[in-house]
Amino acid sequence: MSRTLEPTLLSLLPTYSQDLPQPLLELASSLLAQSRHNAGALRAEEEVARTYACAHIACERLKITLDLPPIQPRPPVPPRIYKRLYTHLNNVLPANAVGRSGRVRTPSSKLRELGTLDSAQRIPSRGTPTKEESLAKFRSPTTLRVNSTPTKSSSKPPPIPAKRKAGGSMSVLPAWIRPTIQFMCKELDEESIGRIVLAGMQTIVTPHGKRTKDEWVNGHLTSLLAAVYFLVSSQIYVLEQGKDLDDPQYARMRKSILNVMGRAQENVSVVGMDEDELWIGWSDIKSRDVDGAVAKVVENNWQEEEWFAGIKHIIKAKNTSKDGEDVEIDDGDEGQVSGKLHIQRGDTMLQSKWDMTDKKREEYREWKDEMMRRIEEFEHSQTSTIDIHATA
Repeated sequence: MSRTLEPTLLSLLPTYSQDLPQPLLELASSLLAQSRHNAGALRAEEEVARTYACAHIACERLKITLDLPPIQPRPPVPPRIYKRLYTHLNNVLPANAVGRSGRVRTPSSKLRELGTLDSAQRIPSRGTPTKEESLAKFRSPTTLRVNSTPTKSSSKPPPIPAKRKAGGSMSVLPAWIRPTIQFMCKELDEESIGRIVLAGMQTIVTPHGKRTKDEWVNGHLTSLLAAVYFLVSSQIYVLEQGKDLDDPQYARMRKSILNVMGRAQENVSVVGMDEDELWIGWSDIKSRDVDGAVAKVVENNWQEEEWFAGIKHIIKAKNTSKDGEDVEIDDGDEGQVSGKLHIQRGDTMLQSKWDMTDKKREEYREWKDEMMRRIEEFEHSQTSTIDIHATA
C-alpha cells in the first residue's frame, strides 16, 4: 500500500473522526495498482494527481456502503486538469476491486471476511411490498382518494428556474472577466490596478449597466481585456518613469500579458459554474490581436473616459505613501478584484489610515466639493431635459 494513500484519504474526508475503514484503504490501494496497468501513460501534470484521483474514486464508490462523511476534494493540480484525469481513471478502472486472492469482492463480502458484518449488523429481511405500498410514497396528499373520488390539486406547479446567464445574476459581464483580471494582477504583481482595469471593462462592455450592442466589443472580449490592461499598465509606467514606452519595452509588456492570459483557463475557476459556461466569449489571442484592440480603444477614445483618469490616484498614492506593509483588501465590488492598502504596521492598534490629519481633511473637502458640483450638474441637466419635454 502506498504510504501517501492514508493521508490522502484523510484529506478527502476531513470530518471523519475514526480510523479509516480497512475496505476503503484496500479499494484505494487496488485502484492505484490497477491504474498503473490500465492507464500507465499519463501526462506529467496528471501523474502528480494519480494517487489523489484513485483515493477520490474509492471514496465515491464506498461512500454509501461505509456511510462516509461528505467528500471534500482539493486536488493538487488545477481543476481543469484534475477533472479530465478523474473522468479518465473512473472510466478505465473496474467497478469492483480485485482482492489479494484474485477474485472479485464486493464491499459487503470484504466486511464479512473482516468480521465487521455479523448477524447483529445484517440488514433484516423484509417482505415484498404490495403495489399500493410501493406507490404510496410517490403520491402527494392532493392526489389521495377520498370516498373513492379523486381530487385534483389546485396549486400550480413550481416555476422552472431560469437558466443562469454567463456572468451570473449579479453582473452582465462574462463570468471569466473578474477572476481573470485578479489572476493577471497577481501574476504580474500589479494588484493595485485591478479596480481600474475592471472599471474600464465595465465602461466599454457594459455601459450604463447594460451589455453593449457593439459587435466588435462582443466579438473581441479577450483581446479587449488585454488591451485595457496594457493601456493602464503602460500609462503607469510612463507617469512613473517620465518617458514614453520604447519598442522593446512595449514588446516585453505585451508578451507578459499574453503569457499570463494563456494560462488563465487552467488556473481560473468559479465555484458552482461549469467550465463551458464560465468561458463563454473567451478566445485565444496573439500579439496582433492585442495591437488591434489597443488601436480600437484609442480610435474610439475609450481611454478618455473617467475610468482611465483613476490612474493618477494610484500614482499619487504611491508617491505619498509612507514606508509600511502592503495588505490586500476587497474593493467591495462583488469581492472579485483586490486592491492594495498601505498601512503602517499589523501589530499596532494605531493605523496611519485612520489618522485625520489636516492634509486629509483638505483632501476630503476637495472631494466633497467635487461630488456636490457633479450632483448639481446632473440635477440641472435632468431639470433641463424635463423643461424641454414639457415645452414640446
